[in-house]
Amino acid sequence: MNVSNSRREEPPKRGRAPREPKEPREKAKHPILRALGRTLATLICLGIMVCSLAAVAAVYYAVQATANDGNLLDLDNIELSQSSTVVATDPDTGAQVEYATLRSSNSHRVWADLEQIPTNLQYAFICTEDKDFYNEPGVNFKRTIGAMVNEYLLPIYSSKQGASTLEQQLIKNLTSDKSASGVEGALRKLREIYRALCLSRAYSKETILEAYLNTISFTGTIQGVQTAANEYFNKDVSQLTLWECATIASITKNPTNYNPYTNPENLIHRRNFIMYNMWQQGIISEEDYRNGAAQPLVLAEEDTNKKTSSVSSYFTDALFTEVVHDIMDKEGVDESTAQSMLYTGGYTIEATVNPKMQTAMENLMLNEGDAYFPAGWHEEEVTSISDDDVQVMNADGTPKTRTGDDGTVYYYRNVRTQAAMVTLDYDGNVLAMVGGLGEKTKSLSLNRAYSVTRQTGSTIKPIGAYALGVEYGLVNWSTMLNNSPLYQKQDMVIRDEDYCRKNGLMGLSDSQLKAYPNAWRSWPRNYGGNYGDGSDLPLWNGLARSLNTIAIRVGDLVGASNIFNFVYNTLQLTTLDPANDVGLAQMVMGSQTHGVTPTALAAAFQIFYDGEYTTPHLYTRVLDRDGNIYLENNATSYQALTPQTAYIMNRLLKNVLYSNVGTASGRYPNSNGMESFGKTGTASDEKDLWFVGGTPYYVTAVWWGYDAPYDMTNTLGKNQAKTRTCVTAWKAYMEQVQANLPYKAFPTSDGVVERAYCTQSGLLAGANCPSRATGYYRADDLPDTCNYSHSSGVAAAQSADTAPVVGQDTTGLDTD
Repeated sequence: MNVSNSRREEPPKRGRAPREPKEPREKAKHPILRALGRTLATLICLGIMVCSLAAVAAVYYAVQATANDGNLLDLDNIELSQSSTVVATDPDTGAQVEYATLRSSNSHRVWADLEQIPTNLQYAFICTEDKDFYNEPGVNFKRTIGAMVNEYLLPIYSSKQGASTLEQQLIKNLTSDKSASGVEGALRKLREIYRALCLSRAYSKETILEAYLNTISFTGTIQGVQTAANEYFNKDVSQLTLWECATIASITKNPTNYNPYTNPENLIHRRNFIMYNMWQQGIISEEDYRNGAAQPLVLAEEDTNKKTSSVSSYFTDALFTEVVHDIMDKEGVDESTAQSMLYTGGYTIEATVNPKMQTAMENLMLNEGDAYFPAGWHEEEVTSISDDDVQVMNADGTPKTRTGDDGTVYYYRNVRTQAAMVTLDYDGNVLAMVGGLGEKTKSLSLNRAYSVTRQTGSTIKPIGAYALGVEYGLVNWSTMLNNSPLYQKQDMVIRDEDYCRKNGLMGLSDSQLKAYPNAWRSWPRNYGGNYGDGSDLPLWNGLARSLNTIAIRVGDLVGASNIFNFVYNTLQLTTLDPANDVGLAQMVMGSQTHGVTPTALAAAFQIFYDGEYTTPHLYTRVLDRDGNIYLENNATSYQALTPQTAYIMNRLLKNVLYSNVGTASGRYPNSNGMESFGKTGTASDEKDLWFVGGTPYYVTAVWWGYDAPYDMTNTLGKNQAKTRTCVTAWKAYMEQVQANLPYKAFPTSDGVVERAYCTQSGLLAGANCPSRATGYYRADDLPDTCNYSHSSGVAAAQSADTAPVVGQDTTGLDTD
């Protein structure tokens, strides 16, 4: 075997095996440092966990706390919350003018779309309040954190810093979630931030800005830039200049410190600062800034056609009440809800008020120097004293008081006579209304013309007994009636209350009282206490003189229940009491349980124009914000009397003013020769005095007395001139408001004729009647003709029935 060519394999060389890699050895640490490191790491982990939990808790809290917001931040409907406007017809131009705004105690707002609001006004707010408005998500976290550090940890700024964005300010405007301190303040801020973030995600910046500009608050109850523009500059917001825009934006910072009326210098400094910011941020030029800063602060003068005062007129108060009640009926809601709807619904109310007449009446009722209504004062006992009361003081300067048996402390205040006046036309439109004397100092205060009932006294005689007596054909112009009591003392029909009270007989029945002849009295008496002279008088004379003895006989013919049904149902005097007022004393002499309001009484006298009655009302329509009819007044019109009766009664009531025996003789207004009619009224013990008068244009009721019925003879004396106080005020008012009106006559009736009548018999005058006068009669119901005979011994004509002579002395006549 050849082995020389074969390779011989050698075994590998044995080398050293590679070592396995070892873990790097840590450098030994000091045990204390090791412990601190582990603790710090643990704290950081715990901090992260706590912060995470706090964040989750904060979000959970914010979500839960705002879960009941509902429509609170619904900007799509926020425009619905705006003041309602009252408009009236300008009597000179016939145009609709703004008369008043129905504002709550919290706000007065009229909405303006963003397109109407000048860019300068938008940026006047943005540049000063939130310059990053368009670039932030509803919250400026940098400013918020800085403000929190400055407030709670370290004073890094020289003063307290605000961090609220426009979204956050809007939230404050729309919610009652107001500022607080401490923990509650922090929670409120958390709620506000969460709401702002949600608001920013839900709405565009333009929608948010529009809502903000319409809800921002200014002085008083003014809200929104449209209202501010109108109040301060008498302009629509779209017409504002640069400096006016900056002025409006300045007020909101601090409405008290920057009030344009009380702190104009502060306001100018703030205004110029805002324009400087706008220049620095490139919104306006330097020239615009300097020109604007040089402008003086010029505010609008008061508009005399608009009630800009925060105190509403008596008419506006009554209008508010009427519309609220109609909303309650329409929507089936309570009064509070209806008021809220009216305050925030943005309605336009077409009112019946005549602004010129309202102003004239307000000026008259200021009663400066007691020009029309004398001031009678008396002390009144009360259980509490208000700031408006004139408290009675002792000589030593301490309050006059009395302590009752039960420990109640009674105080005393001095009260004075008050008055009310209201005017309607013959379509039931309330044209003017004033419910008290002197300057009105509060909105929705006591309105004596609209909401306070008083006994009518003799003013009820013509609308009840006399009108129905003529309507039913029971009496006519010259019907002879006896001027004596309907019931004599010996008839034992009418109790003498004073005698029974003094002699302890009040508890006896009528049958038991028959044993006491002096416990009875004759009834009725005339004004002044007389019982008449027993003579026969024609009806016209008894009405002109307001003799109770004549009126009660007419009422007895008609029937108390018939009178009550007519005035209660037909003339809508629904404040009368069906349980207690169906009687001759109540229905003829006017001593009702409650009585009626001046507005209702004036409306009842409409029937003496043409016989038609229309429910009194203060508005014609209420329109919603889109111009649709939301409400129409629910007034009703109907024929209450025939035109014939209405005209006869008109002529009868003319004698109250124009005859020589009328209770208001000679006190008719001198208005271009136009005629008028009227009736005086005095409640028992002169607690309420009245006059209701009509002209061819208007019917007006005037009341005078104390708020709590009190005998005015105790404070003003027994003076018959008091009964003419109301008619004198009416005369002055009518002469003013009718001064420039064209002549107008009362409508006549074809069914009424003028005839001469015999003053002896009251029948139509015959050929031999020695004394005649003229009367008005229904053509289809004429009296018989008198057959006077000299040989029959008929008495001579009575002097009381001579033809009326205006201005003749009436001293000593019975008046009402």
